[in-house]
Amino acid sequence: MNELTRRNALKLVSAGSAAMLARAVDVTAAVPAQSRSEASAARAARMKWWHDARFGMFIHWGAYSTIGRHEWAMENEGIPTSEYEPYAKQFKPKPNAPRDFARLARRAGQKYMVMTTKHHEGFCLFDTKTTSYCAPKQDRAGIWCGSTSTPRGPKDCASASITR
Repeated sequence: MNELTRRNALKLVSAGSAAMLARAVDVTAAVPAQSRSEASAARAARMKWWHDARFGMFIHWGAYSTIGRHEWAMENEGIPTSEYEPYAKQFKPKPNAPRDFARLARRAGQKYMVMTTKHHEGFCLFDTKTTSYCAPKQDRAGIWCGSTSTPRGPKDCASASITR
């Protein structure tokens, strides 16, 4: 029998919850047709922008980078939490690193960037009151996109704009 890993447990719980919800709730019946068509049109516009942009960068950057590994290192390599958590204290990126990412993307001709700000193991790149397991007192997402709550493209990320 396979060992029940954290990832497999989450998959199992998610699949079971989704199946139960699908049986219990007809989500489309609760949303008016006009709202569905507006949502569909908005999604189509976002997807058109993304397809037209064609070339972008997805950034996965966090505590695992201190050991030169990938984002699933804790899970795939079976690193115990007690051994992994100190890596978060070692995560001290140079100031304005996201700006450097934006400059690199711009030079490469990229039109958008997506930065993962919370990872599978729970480490956040932003300061939060809900956990101490985050980049200490530095709001990396704020440096990245200022106060924009839902960036749609590089113009929304004025503090690190690719288009400048």
